Amino acid sequence: MRLPSLESVPIRLRLTIGYVTLVIVTVAVVGVSTLIVLENNLRRSVDEALWLRASRITRELDPGPAGQLDPVSVKAALSSLAPQDEFAEPGIFVQIRDRDGAILASSPNLPPAVFAQAQSSMTSALGGQPDVTSIRVSDFRVRVLAVPIVSAGEVIGVALLGESLHPLDVTFRQIEQILLLASAGITLLALGAGWWLTGRALGPVAAVTRGARHITLTGQFDQRIPSPAAHDELGDLIATFNDMLSRIEMTLRRQREFLADASHELRGPLTVIRGNLDLLVMDLPEDERAECVREAVSEVARMTRLVSDLLFLAEADAQETVAREEVFLDQVVRGAWQRARAVDGDQHEVILERQDAVAVLGDAGRLDQLIWNLVENALRYTPPGGKITLAVHDHGSVAEIVVADTGIGIPPEHLPRIFERFYRVDRARSRAEGSSGLGLAIVKQIAEAHGGQVRVRSEPGKGSIFSIVLPTMRARHQIAT
Repeated sequence: MRLPSLESVPIRLRLTIGYVTLVIVTVAVVGVSTLIVLENNLRRSVDEALWLRASRITRELDPGPAGQLDPVSVKAALSSLAPQDEFAEPGIFVQIRDRDGAILASSPNLPPAVFAQAQSSMTSALGGQPDVTSIRVSDFRVRVLAVPIVSAGEVIGVALLGESLHPLDVTFRQIEQILLLASAGITLLALGAGWWLTGRALGPVAAVTRGARHITLTGQFDQRIPSPAAHDELGDLIATFNDMLSRIEMTLRRQREFLADASHELRGPLTVIRGNLDLLVMDLPEDERAECVREAVSEVARMTRLVSDLLFLAEADAQETVAREEVFLDQVVRGAWQRARAVDGDQHEVILERQDAVAVLGDAGRLDQLIWNLVENALRYTPPGGKITLAVHDHGSVAEIVVADTGIGIPPEHLPRIFERFYRVDRARSRAEGSSGLGLAIVKQIAEAHGGQVRVRSEPGKGSIFSIVLPTMRARHQIAT
């Protein structure tokens, strides 16, 4: 049977499991640390008591004139300690042996097997080194201390003292049981609390998921996810999601408008071309046939420009439109000025007012297209005899391209929308003059692709001023350094 991967487990369950695991580990670490510290402290207390008893016993022992321990004197010494209840209580044991290991005296409550396993400790004490160890006798443990009995610098015997650890073991088992029961209770409490807390925390996320799923299924991208009252990470997530919905809604609306406008714009030239082709199959005079061909070619050229503009805007949306090389704006503007004078045929006064030598990092062809679209727009909407002015200003960190005219101007209510695709202030007049409604949209797209922006000021009947602001090579160099 294959277990599910962790990624397939719900977040709520994963958070709860992680929370409970953390609690269990914390309780285990605290419990084990408590037991270790408690056991070490109690064992240290037992050892200190054994050392205190050993010092009292060795002080009472009299080796005698021969420098040897006498059994009678040893028993008398232990008897003198007995009235003080030093060894009368259960679990406190003492045994005195001579340097040959023979037992000289023992406490009355000493089981025979208590010191049988303490041979290594006794050997160490006979060598002059005290030793303390724990041994197991039957079903309980005994803490054993072996200390040498010294007379005149020689070891003449060993004092073996023991204290039963049975009360300590019983206490530890009780503490372990209490800790286990407490750990089980804390684990269950942590499980319930973790499940409840994660449910409260992820409840709004579930609501966002339901709302997003409903929007996706219905396609109603004008709806929004309600924002929570708390300004937290979830609120930021919902705000970001709502911003994304706004952009999706705007993109879909623009796409629908784009498709509708593109279809409408292409339908006109196609209708004209088809009508002229139908006329060409008829037996028309030569001059009329030539006129049909000229009109069809004109409409094909119009369609070509329209398709080219649409292709550019599609590439701009995919950010594949701008090359990166040094371009001198004064040269590009001079080229547009010379072309305007050639195309215009002295119908307008076209002036190159100022041309500061300034370079930007960008695409020379696209920048030429940007300037020419503005110049062509000015030529189209400026009556004969009007003035069109071009200029390039170097402002240090930015360069400014200005195209001004004395044309018909733009009404204030149309200014916010003139850079939208296929938007025309006067649709009938624009179409008659060959405008596709994409020129200013392309201007805005090229300017933004170069890190700049386009500005416009206009007054009906007095003209318009378009200015393009672009970062210069000098500004980019300062940012890079």
